[in-house]
Amino acid sequence: MIFDKMSGERIKITTNGPITVFGGIPLKEETIKSDAMGRPEKWETVKKLYPSGTYVLCRCGRSKDKPFCTGDHIGWDGTETAKRNTFEERANVFQIREGVVILQDMSFCFGAAFCHAKQKIEKAAANEKTMDSALQQSYDCAGGSIVIKVNGVAQEPKLEKGISTTGKNMPIWVKGGIPVESSDGYIYEVRNRVTLCSCGKSSNKPFCDGSHKR
Repeated sequence: MIFDKMSGERIKITTNGPITVFGGIPLKEETIKSDAMGRPEKWETVKKLYPSGTYVLCRCGRSKDKPFCTGDHIGWDGTETAKRNTFEERANVFQIREGVVILQDMSFCFGAAFCHAKQKIEKAAANEKTMDSALQQSYDCAGGSIVIKVNGVAQEPKLEKGISTTGKNMPIWVKGGIPVESSDGYIYEVRNRVTLCSCGKSSNKPFCDGSHKR
């Protein structure tokens, strides 16, 4: 995919270095609110960080001022390993019922566990009465690891362009179809939602694969 690098919002992955964000994309911190049983319930805004212009975010996990880069990545190997095909080409497809399928790419799994909360997503999607709950579970999947298709149409939440940090050494949540450019100039598939690694441990760099939880 080709786009005009001077025309607006974009994210640039640097070689063995940080994430550079162009275009004054709004930045805020969000966290997962859990219910009384400790199950993930919803996303909540903690604070807005209000950056202006260009800013640089840590992806090695060593910064002294997370989420921003403080130059502590020297000597760190940030080689990008993510596959350069599409989500649908990578995803496993699960037929739930007529007209409803779930696509899942575990290499993009954040580990937030919304899909295993009060009712597993596949069980919720199997019943028309709980379909809204299944859709919300998929929408809360920040990394876009799970997508539900209904009659061949991918169901996606409406997300404004923005970036959210999700905690110390936790993934950076990119929303609203912001292009992510690799260190060698390749443009990854532009998606409504993805998460970028900020702990430095992912096996799917620059994206999060849940390694921060292991």
